[in-house]
Amino acid sequence: MRLLLVEDNRELADWLSKTLRQASYVVDVVHDGEDVEHALAAGDHALIILDLALPRMGGMEVLKRLRARGNPVPVIVLTANASLDGR
Repeated sequence: MRLLLVEDNRELADWLSKTLRQASYVVDVVHDGEDVEHALAAGDHALIILDLALPRMGGMEVLKRLRARGNPVPVIVLTANASLDGR
């Protein structure tokens, strides 16, 4: 199964991708919102793990554009925002 991990914190992205690869997933990693478009065009991803706080284009905008194009790929959202409004 091919996953797309979108996370700007490189240390966290390295740890997550390593852990997922050890569990036999194929993981593509990008570090900003604008690179998501290129990654999606290059591969058939079964799941996106998406950080909300991204440079160049925020995660919510990435998700809005993804859905506006009719892409139904499941998305797991990551955020460091622990507030009730943030959730």
